[in-house]
Amino acid sequence: MNPEIFALIEKGITLLPILVDAGISITTTIQHLLTLNKAAAAGGVISAAELAKIRSDLDIDLDDFNKPLV
Repeated sequence: MNPEIFALIEKGITLLPILVDAGISITTTIQHLLTLNKAAAAGGVISAAELAKIRSDLDIDLDDFNKPLV
């Protein structure tokens, strides 16, 4: 089992209410969570590239939320 999958699921779930409150679309985040869940159910089968993409997308969403209001 790949513990990184569960860390990313936790990060995505934690991020959801923040994005909703900020009015940022959560569609991609939910799709990523579904992908991670399926990978976990399959015994952790997911490519390193896909994990990196999901991690990057979650970080980008958080960065968008943290941008200064100007």
